[in-house]
Amino acid sequence: MYQQQQQRQLPLRRSRTFGFENDDQDTSRRSSSIRRSQSIHEQPSDLQRRRSTTIQDQLQQRIWGRFTPHHHHRLEFSPGVSSKDMARFNQYYNFRARCATTFISLTELKGYVDINRKGFDKILKKWDKVTGSNLRTTYNEKMITSADPFLPHQMTELEKAIFLVRDMYAAIFTQGDPHAATSELKLHMRDHIQFERTTVWKDLVGKERMTMDAHAADVKEGYQLPFGLFLTKHALRCSVFLMCAVIPYGAFMSIDVFNDVPASKCLGLLLCAAIMWAFECLPIYATAYLIPLLVPTMDIIQQNGVLVDAKTAAKLVFSSMFNGTIMVLLGGFAIAAALSKHGVARAFATVILSHAGTRPSVVILINMYMAAFLSMWISNVATPVLCTTLVEPILRTLPPRSTVGPCLILGISLASCIGGLTSPISSPQNIIAINIMQPSPGWGNWFAASLPVAIITIFTTWGCLLLYFRPDRSTRHLNTIRALDIAYPSLTQIFVSVVCLTTIGLWCSETAVPDFWGDNGVIAAIPIVLFFGTGVLSKTDLNNFLWPVVILAQGGMALGFAVQSSGLLDIIGHRIASGVEHLGALDIVFIFGIIVLVFATFVSHTVAALIILPIVQQVGEKLSPPHPNLLVMVTGLVSSVAFALPVSGFPNMNAFMQEDLTGKPYLKIKDFIFCGVPASIIAGVITILLGYGIISRMINN
Repeated sequence: MYQQQQQRQLPLRRSRTFGFENDDQDTSRRSSSIRRSQSIHEQPSDLQRRRSTTIQDQLQQRIWGRFTPHHHHRLEFSPGVSSKDMARFNQYYNFRARCATTFISLTELKGYVDINRKGFDKILKKWDKVTGSNLRTTYNEKMITSADPFLPHQMTELEKAIFLVRDMYAAIFTQGDPHAATSELKLHMRDHIQFERTTVWKDLVGKERMTMDAHAADVKEGYQLPFGLFLTKHALRCSVFLMCAVIPYGAFMSIDVFNDVPASKCLGLLLCAAIMWAFECLPIYATAYLIPLLVPTMDIIQQNGVLVDAKTAAKLVFSSMFNGTIMVLLGGFAIAAALSKHGVARAFATVILSHAGTRPSVVILINMYMAAFLSMWISNVATPVLCTTLVEPILRTLPPRSTVGPCLILGISLASCIGGLTSPISSPQNIIAINIMQPSPGWGNWFAASLPVAIITIFTTWGCLLLYFRPDRSTRHLNTIRALDIAYPSLTQIFVSVVCLTTIGLWCSETAVPDFWGDNGVIAAIPIVLFFGTGVLSKTDLNNFLWPVVILAQGGMALGFAVQSSGLLDIIGHRIASGVEHLGALDIVFIFGIIVLVFATFVSHTVAALIILPIVQQVGEKLSPPHPNLLVMVTGLVSSVAFALPVSGFPNMNAFMQEDLTGKPYLKIKDFIFCGVPASIIAGVITILLGYGIISRMINN
C-alpha cells in the first residue's frame, strides 16, 4: 500500500543550491517515481477516466491532459491551457517549495537549540570534573533552562510548527500520509545541508590545508642516520635540488663569464632562483623573498653605469616590489572575493547552466566557456573550484563508467587555464607581461587580442575532449541545473555588481585618460576602499587573499629589476638577438612561444613568465624595427595554454584530485597525456599565429 502511495506522489526536490531536477533516466534510482513523467506518457482518455481525489489530480487532469504529448523533454503547454490554470499550477509548486523551505528553517532552528543546550551541559560537566566543583546543576537551573530559547514551551511550540508544516505537506502532496511527507521533506533537507557544506572558499581552503597545513600525518619514509636522526625522502630530495641550485650560484659568484662581474653574479642568482622555483626546494613564495635578501649584498645593482652601495640597492629593490601592478592584483582579489562571497558569480553561473540543455557535448562546451569567462574576473584559481561545485548535481547522477564526468571536469580545468589569458587580472603572468611592456597595452587592447584567441582555443580543446572521451556515446542525456530562485537581487549584490563593472570599465578606458588616473593601480584602489569601507568584505576576507601569489609576483619583480640593473639582460638580449637577427618577427615569436609552452608545462605558468618574458622583451628591443611589446604579449598569452600535465597549473591539479562518490578518481595521467598534450600543442600554435596577427596589426595601427 505504501509503495502504491509512493508511486502516486509527485516529488519536486527544489534544492537551494542548484534547483536540480532529475530526468527520465534517473527516476528509477529514486525511492519514488515522478508523477509528472507518468502523466506525460498517459493519453488524455486515461486521465479523464481516473478518479480525481486530490488537488494534484485535478490540476494534472486540467493541465497535463492538454500537454502536447510528443514533447517528452521540454515542458511546453498547448494553447488550450488558460492563464487561471497556469496560475493555480504555479501556486501548487510554489507551495511545495515554501513548505520545504519552512521545514528546513524550523528543523535547523531546533537543531541549533539542541546542540547549544548539549554544548553547555558538556562544558559544565568538564568544568566540574577538572575543578572538582558542582557548577553544572546550579548554572543549568539559573542561566540555561531559564533562558528564552531553552524554555520547555518554546521547544513545544517549535515542534508543533514542524508537525503543522508536515501535515500541510501531507494533505496536499502525499494523500495524508505523514511518513511519506517526512521522507520527502528530509530529501530537501539533505540537499540543503550539502549546499551549506560545499562552498567555493571552503573547498579552496580545504585543499590548501590538505597540502600545506592541517592534515593527518602519513608514515614518513626515509633513512635512519646516526645519533637518532631520521632523514625523510622529501627532505633528501629538497636537499639534493637545493645543492643543485647553490652550485651555479657559487660558481658564477667567483667566475666572470661575460667580462662583466655584476652580470655574471646576477646570472648565478637567476639560475639559483629558477632551479629552486622549478623543483620547489623551498615554498615558491619563500624563494621569492630570498631574492631581495641576496640582491643588496651581491653588489650587482647599477645606477647610470655605476655600482651603488647596499643601502641604495635595498631602497631600489624594495621600490620595485610594490607598484601599480601589485595594486591591480589586489584589486582583482577584492573583486573576486566580493563576487564569490555574495553569490553574484554563482547566480550568474547557474543562469547560464540552466540553458545548457541535456546533451552532454553541449553542456560540456557551455561549462568550458563559462569557466573561461569567470576566470577573467575571479582568477583561474577559484574558478575551477566554483565550476566543479556547480556541476556536482550532474556528476552524482551519472551512470557507472560514464565518460561524461572525466570529460566535464577536464574541460572545466583546461578552459580555466585558457581563461587565464583573457584579462590582465585573470592570472599573475598577465600582470608580469603588462609590467614589462612599455607603453602598457591597456585593457581594451588586451581584450582585443586575448578574447579571439580564447574563444577559438576553447573550441579546439572541446573538440579534442570529444574525440578522446566520446561522452555522447556513454550517456545520451544529462540532468539539468535550474537557476537560483532569486526573485530580486539584494542591495549588496547590486552594489557589488555596480562597483565591479565600474572598476572594469575604468580599467578599459584608462589609456584614454592617462593624465587623470596616472596608473591602473590607482583605479584598483576603488573596489578595495568601497568593499572594505562599507563592510561588504571583512578582515577575514582580506586574510583569505592569495598572498603567496602577491609575494611571488613581488619576488619576480625584484629579480627582473636585478637582471636589468646588473646589465645581464642587455648582454643576453644582444647575444640572442645576434643569433636570430636573420629571422623574422614571426619566427622569433614562434621559437620563444614553443620554449615557454614546454617550460610552463612542467613548472608554474607564473615562474615561466618571470624567467622568460624579460629575455623576450630584451630580444624584441634589439630587432630592427624593435617589437618588444609584440614578443612579450604573445609569449605571455602562450604561457597560459600550457596545460598538458596535472602539474601544469592549479586548475589541472584541482581536476586531478576530483573523485566520484565511491572514491575513484575521475582522471588519470593518461587522460592528460593523450588529451591534454595534443590540445595544448594545438592551442599553443593557434595562440602564436592568431596572437601575432592581431597584436602586430594593433601595433602598426
